[in-house]
This record gives sequence, structure tokens and C-alpha cells, in this order.
Amino acid sequence: MKKSGIVLVVIYLIAAMASLAGNAGASGECTTCGGEGDWGASASAFLEGKPINDTPSSLSNPQQARLKNDFNSNLLKKDTIEASNTRADASTLNISLIDARAVPNPVTSGSPVMITAIFSNSSSSPPVNAALYNVSAIIKNPENIDVDKTDLIHSAGGEYAGIWLADVPSGVYEATVVASAKGASKTFNESLRIEVVKEA
Repeated sequence: MKKSGIVLVVIYLIAAMASLAGNAGASGECTTCGGEGDWGASASAFLEGKPINDTPSSLSNPQQARLKNDFNSNLLKKDTIEASNTRADASTLNISLIDARAVPNPVTSGSPVMITAIFSNSSSSPPVNAALYNVSAIIKNPENIDVDKTDLIHSAGGEYAGIWLADVPSGVYEATVVASAKGASKTFNESLRIEVVKEA
């Protein structure tokens, strides 16, 4: 009697499982998983460590959608803020270099040379007090390697000047002028050439 009762229970369980499997296969859709019908692909992806959806399954479909939208919008806001900060950090001064000269030029090796740079404000931007600029001249040798840097001091109007000691071998040197103010800067590559000659 006991054996027949166990057999009946087992048969009942098998029938119930077959009925559930039949219902799932017939509809081909899960009412709580957003209509995903292919359980095989989902199971295979999960076993391979590549779940189709990383959103916690305890949330309803509308909650999952809100979570995804909030997450993506927060990421978008963060990217926008970072991009605007990057643009602010890399902002460019709206000024022009209207003249750059070195006196004497050519200069004897080991002698001083005065470098002068004159700036004007761009007409498309409000004027910036020229005395607020930090200006320097970066000297590069004929192989385009930085060999020296000279600070140029505000002298009058948009004019800045500084002394570079040309204690370098003879050759033609390029000076790049860099101006900065209030977190913005502008670089004027190869603003002037300075010829250094051997002492006679």
C-alpha cells in the first residue's frame, strides 16, 4: 500500500511538471520578464557568465525601465559636467600676438637678447587687463627640443619683455610664446626665430 501511494505521488508530480512545461512552451512568453520567450538563450548566456539583463529581477518591468533611465540620465549628466569642466580647463584666451621680436638678432652665443611680445584683445571678446597675463617664451633648438624658458614681464599696454641669455651653440632657435590668465591660455607656436652665431 505504501509503495502504491508513493507511485501515485510521483506520477502526480510528473504530470504537474509536464503541465507547467506545456503551459510555458505554449505561451512562449514570460509575463514577468518583459516578454522574453527564448529561455534557452537566456540560460546559456547566464551559464557563460554573460547575463542578458543585469537589472535585478526582483523589480517589475516599469521599475526596471525607470532604473535604467535614471542610471543612463545620471551617466549622461556626469559626462556632460565632465565635458564642460574639460572645456573650461582647456579654454583659450581670445587674444592675438601682433608682434614678437628679439634684439639683437642675430645674437652672439653667450650674450643676452631681449625678447618682446605685443598682444591685442580679440574684437569678439571683452577686453582683459593685459597686466594680468602670465607670459613666457619657450626656446627650442634646431632639433625642436626645448632648451630654455624665459618669463616675459608686462612693460606697457599689451607689451611684455624679458631677457634670454643665449648660452647655447650656434644655430637658428625658435621661440614659442605662451600667455595665460584666469585659467585660460593661448600658445603662439614658433612666434619668432633667433639666430645664434659664434663669437667672433
